[in-house]
Amino acid sequence: MRPLAVHELHNRTVITQAGSKLGSLKDVVIDVDSGRVLQYCVKQGLLPGQELLIGADAVIEISDDAIVVKDAIVPVATTAAIA
Repeated sequence: MRPLAVHELHNRTVITQAGSKLGSLKDVVIDVDSGRVLQYCVKQGLLPGQELLIGADAVIEISDDAIVVKDAIVPVATTAAIA
């Protein structure tokens, strides 16, 4: 896999293995000590606060078209729950 800048992932579609659309990538949470991605923030719907945090271990593939996550995705949290 080639290295990607965060801005290249912005707004990329996030889908499950079965093809269900979860939303589009809004942001990533990075561990500053290791530089590793910890979570992906996925925007769902049009209203603010409709976002899902998905753990990096749930990501199966990042392609040019989409970010594919496990079918049995268990979100870390929703931003509404964090606020």
